Amino acid sequence: QLSNGFEFYYAAASGTSRKVLEKIEESHVLVSYLTRNNGRLGTEEKHFVDCGGNPQTFLSQTGTAPAYPDSHKDYVEYVADQTSAVDRWALRDYPVTESVKSHFDVGVEKLQQLTTDAHRELLDIAQDRQVNATPVSVVQGETVRDYLLHVDQLEDAGALTDTIAIGSIAFKSPEFKQKVILALREGLSPSFDLHGFGVSLSTLRKDGVVAALDSADSGGWLSQRTNTKHPAWGDDQSKSLRPSLYEYLEYTKDLG
Repeated sequence: QLSNGFEFYYAAASGTSRKVLEKIEESHVLVSYLTRNNGRLGTEEKHFVDCGGNPQTFLSQTGTAPAYPDSHKDYVEYVADQTSAVDRWALRDYPVTESVKSHFDVGVEKLQQLTTDAHRELLDIAQDRQVNATPVSVVQGETVRDYLLHVDQLEDAGALTDTIAIGSIAFKSPEFKQKVILALREGLSPSFDLHGFGVSLSTLRKDGVVAALDSADSGGWLSQRTNTKHPAWGDDQSKSLRPSLYEYLEYTKDLG
């Protein structure tokens, strides 16, 4: 957590990233439901469960619309098992990307409606299950206007939570991310917390972005490579975590 209250969650998406974050005793960790067998690290002050709704989840499917491989009830049971009252969990969403749109021959509005319907069902299941962790709505879109309209749709359906995340921006340009983030912050009441999924350092450096966001996450802190020429490697190449730890420290310094 930075001095202005902004929180950053380090995504643990691989065995190496999990080992590094556990070694450093990182307090804010995001784990995707896709890697749910790994669960919590055990060092977290705050744990964020990502639903795992990235395009790859759906592109191997056939049919007229994307679908999650298991039930919403299964997901809520996992969340209930893995989280406490201080933690967060993302409601299931359907990414608005060219790959998903073309694979299923669907438009932005259909994917937004699927997201809204899933949110409403998940919130009902979580209420019955008495999940204490904070649910996070995910707004979807292709343009700035799309994102703003989806906020209204979620609100009308009673599926807009106090914490709102921005979906489908991880692979967009920093300039586009900045536009969406600032537009949502301007359009939302200050009572809503805004989270950026997959927001890189290059985006966080853009004017107004950190002030507009309450939190963000990224897996970009680890390059997913083994660099034997890295200055942190040292003489003993069996210490394979050392370069990754160094990357974590470099990233944290830049983030600060």
